[in-house]
Parts: sequence; structure tokens; C-alpha cells
Amino acid sequence: MPSTLPKPIRVRGAGDLYAAIPHLMGFHPADSLVVLVLQDEMVSMTMRVDLPRPRHRGYLAAQLEGPLLEHNAAEVILAVVSAPSENMPEELPHEQLVTTLRNRLGGVGIDVVEAVWLPSCQKDAQWLCYLDIDCRGTLPDPQLSALAAASAHEGNVTFESRAALAAIAALDPPEALERRSALLDELMTVEEDPDPGTELRRVSDAIDAVEHRKGPLPDKEIVALTRALAMPEVRDASIGFATQARSRLAERLWLELTRTCPAPERAEPAALLAFYAYQRGDGGVASIALDAADEACPGHALSSLIRSAVSSAFPPSDLRALSATCMDSARLLLSRGQSSSGRSQS
Repeated sequence: MPSTLPKPIRVRGAGDLYAAIPHLMGFHPADSLVVLVLQDEMVSMTMRVDLPRPRHRGYLAAQLEGPLLEHNAAEVILAVVSAPSENMPEELPHEQLVTTLRNRLGGVGIDVVEAVWLPSCQKDAQWLCYLDIDCRGTLPDPQLSALAAASAHEGNVTFESRAALAAIAALDPPEALERRSALLDELMTVEEDPDPGTELRRVSDAIDAVEHRKGPLPDKEIVALTRALAMPEVRDASIGFATQARSRLAERLWLELTRTCPAPERAEPAALLAFYAYQRGDGGVASIALDAADEACPGHALSSLIRSAVSSAFPPSDLRALSATCMDSARLLLSRGQSSSGRSQS
């Protein structure tokens, strides 16, 4: 899953670059191939995939080729994060994978300028180069890097593993989800068709309340927001809030609803979470959110579109342009909601 950075990160030194990988990915990778795309001596995109079995090396190389060409990549650095092999340092783990990637990518004009092996991205981990046996070093503390400070300033969290990252979207207990599903059945059966403008106002007010709200959302509000986002007009207009200063508050609301909404309606906030995360460059959270959406509603249309964009390393700047268009729709809906009468937000 790619992480395409809103702003390129300048490369200052090999050790500092490799120590920055967890902050570029959002978690500490393990048993992974990390591809760092360089443009004008800056990292412009990061991709991570699981290390393949030997018979899948060529398939993986072909998979990576498309997104890299789409991103106009000319130079990449490969980082293999795995356990050491028995014949270190003469024989590094996954050397054949590195060779396969160099040959495949080189054939389409993408130069592997460096390839490095690391046992982990932790402080004092020793790294070795595949292309030069005398090239090696020790990682500085990733927590003390400039990128770590910048990431923390933006409110990002670097997780110890992908599993720890995935846990942020862990579902509420089944009995709570079933209780809300029954309430949603009742709400959608008893009440009249909701007004999209009124429902978008409900969503907007919930975003505003995130920062100062104490405790989790009550069932009644979860169900009301679930119904609101189940309206495609409301969900799509909610993409527009990504253009605003409160976009991170909206993202927190989408995450909470991804954990608390019943299926299949859970796919709507999960898709929004994926969109918001990716448009700010966080492919890790986007991947987790898309998995949650697919589990809740296989074949969900918006999630499929977002996954296609993420898989092809679609520029986040283009997604942010889409957000601006959706914000125009949101303003129109909100004005309709303010002018409507006789509607209840119960």
C-alpha cells in the first residue's frame, strides 16, 4: 500500500533515511519490502508490501511496476526488513528478490540506486547494502528524527506494527453492534425519509463536537449518523470537509464510526476514513479503513474507487481537488438544510 506524501521529504543521509521508514509508513514494518521513490533527491512516495514467496517474485515486480510508472519514478531505493540469514554478510536475505526487481524495473527505466537489508527499523539496528558489501551502518533513534517530530506535530502516530495500526479500527463488541443495528432498523422503518441538507448538518455538527466531547458517542447518535452517511448525497458531500481546518476532527469521527457502526452501513464512514487518510498521505490508515469497508460491504463502490486510486499511487493533490468540488456540494446542501422546516434531528 503506497503512502504518497503531501510534501516531499528531503534525504539527508542513509541512516537517517532508513530510520525514517516507520514514520513514512505510519508503523514499524516487519517481513516487508519498502520502496522509497526519489525525485530530485527527495522521497516523494513510499510503498510497502509483504515479502513474497520465491515463486511470486516476478509477479510482485510486475505489480510494483505500474504504480511506479504512474508516479513517474526514475530512481528508487529498496529496503528489505526481515530476519537475518545464516550466511551473513556474504549472503543477504532475499537477494534474488532484489535482483528480480532491479532487472524488471531497470527494463522500464526505473533505476534501483540502492538496496538495503535491515533486521528492523529500531535504534541501533545494523543495515547492510546489497549492491556494495562494504556499505553498512547503524540506525539512529527513529524517535529523535526530524521526521518523527514533524509527524507528531501533525498529530500522526507511528505504530509498533501493522497489527497495532489495524487495532485502531477494531470493532465494538457484537452485542453493541447488534443493538445499534436493531435501533437503525426501527429508525429507518418508523421515520419519514430524511432531508439530505438536515442530515449533512447533523454530520457537520458532530464533527464540530469531536474536540470537546467527553466519552464515546451514545447509541442514538451513532445510529442517526449511520443513517445520515447511508445517504450517498450526504456521504459524498462529507468528502468536502477534508478541505477544512477541522479535517482531522472529521477523520476522528469517521474512525469512531468505523468501529461502532453496524454492517453494512459501516462501509460508509470507513470509506471516508480511507479517503481522508490517503489525501493527507497516510497509506497505512487508508489500507486499514479499506479493509474494514470491504469486510462490512464487499464490493462497496466508493471503497473500490478509493482502493484503485491508492493502489495506483494516485496523487493526493488530485484527491484534495476532488474534496474542493465536494465542498461546493456540501455548502449547497447545508444551505438547503438551514432553509428547510419541519425536520427533526432526533
